[in-house]
Amino acid sequence: MKFSPGPLSKVGRITRTHGYEGNVRIDFEDSYNFDQKEPLFLMFHQKPVPFFITAFSGSNPFVVTLYTVDNLEKAQQLLGKDVFASNPGEQDEDELTWIGFQLVDTQIGEIGTIENIIENTAQDIIVTTHKGQECLIPFVKDFIDSVDEDNQTLYLNLPQGLLDLEA
Repeated sequence: MKFSPGPLSKVGRITRTHGYEGNVRIDFEDSYNFDQKEPLFLMFHQKPVPFFITAFSGSNPFVVTLYTVDNLEKAQQLLGKDVFASNPGEQDEDELTWIGFQLVDTQIGEIGTIENIIENTAQDIIVTTHKGQECLIPFVKDFIDSVDEDNQTLYLNLPQGLLDLEA
């Protein structure tokens, strides 16, 4: 998973829902080179939140399935939102990866450093070491509070007890 949460450029807009399973129509700007492997960002509380594309069809506007947007109610919350991407249409060799970012939870504080990302079809998994134990944390938007790229810190709001689970 290789991307930078900033700087971001507007690349499109969510114009409507499509069906009842959470699909949305995104009208991309003509200059945007669509790459399914790169996340799209939507702003929530003036902070960019990454959304990964799990499927798409059609042509501009595309019908897009976003990871974790799995019903009509969730899709309706995205209507009218501008869509952003980092470095649209370019691949920068100096682009940041999540590896090395510090993990900080809102309740327990510092967790550790992202050592690896296990890419999985269901969801990506963050690998870190916390209190001497290897921990696997689902890399899902619901757990992300904010991202501080300058300080390479990912702020999380993990469910209570998640780090206490034994592998």
